[in-house]
Amino acid sequence: MNVFGGAIYVDGCLEAFALGEKLNENTAVVHFEKANPEIRGLYQLINQWFCKNVLQGFTYVNREQDLGSEGLRRAKISYRPHHMVEKFFATG
Repeated sequence: MNVFGGAIYVDGCLEAFALGEKLNENTAVVHFEKANPEIRGLYQLINQWFCKNVLQGFTYVNREQDLGSEGLRRAKISYRPHHMVEKFFATG
């Protein structure tokens, strides 16, 4: 398993981090990103830096699912994705 991580420290304090892994030869998956919401733009920064500095060898970055959160969906769309996978729900 090829797991990658990145972090941002501000004044010696961990304020943002990301974790992802290699899915295949051309795609990486970002499992999660967390950032201090009180620092404006920090979520965008960890995303940009993680992709630019850690995942630069991959053609695609899979941001995983948005869990139905409108805010996460808007954020994903703002990155101008190559495509998004249509989801379906099954009930029994």
